[in-house]
Amino acid sequence: MAKLTVGLYLSYSQFCVFISSLPQPYNDWSDRNYSQGFSWRPGSASFRALVEEGDHEITIFIEEAVPEVSSDVIRAFRVPFDVSDSNVELASISGSVPLELPIGTYTLQVEFFGSMGEEVPRINVRLNKGGTAFLILKADAEIEQEGDFDLEASPAT
Repeated sequence: MAKLTVGLYLSYSQFCVFISSLPQPYNDWSDRNYSQGFSWRPGSASFRALVEEGDHEITIFIEEAVPEVSSDVIRAFRVPFDVSDSNVELASISGSVPLELPIGTYTLQVEFFGSMGEEVPRINVRLNKGGTAFLILKADAEIEQEGDFDLEASPAT
């Protein structure tokens, strides 16, 4: 039951959530990962942001009730996320924000909002105990929802 807002500079259109102890936490992206909007492997999930780079406002909800996806959301995903080490990071190539979570299985939901003019783009991150299926909750024209998901990302080298 926590809510926290932080700033993070995203680069390469990539927003990542991973276990801090993972030796190579960032993922390579296959063509299908790119078209589906996320790259996933145990302990590491990366999401395709709406903009190539820039400051973002990230609001983190931990064990909070999950409302319906807002009409302001442009792109949203839900994936399983196992916390095997209580240290987790929200990151992009250029920086990270550390989190401490109880060990367990979580549902990770990431929601991307568009920016209006000078406004900084926003991202909601929701982490709740319990498992889930892989879902594209909301997609814009750049996300391909048809076909099987690629759920076997390789560590970036």
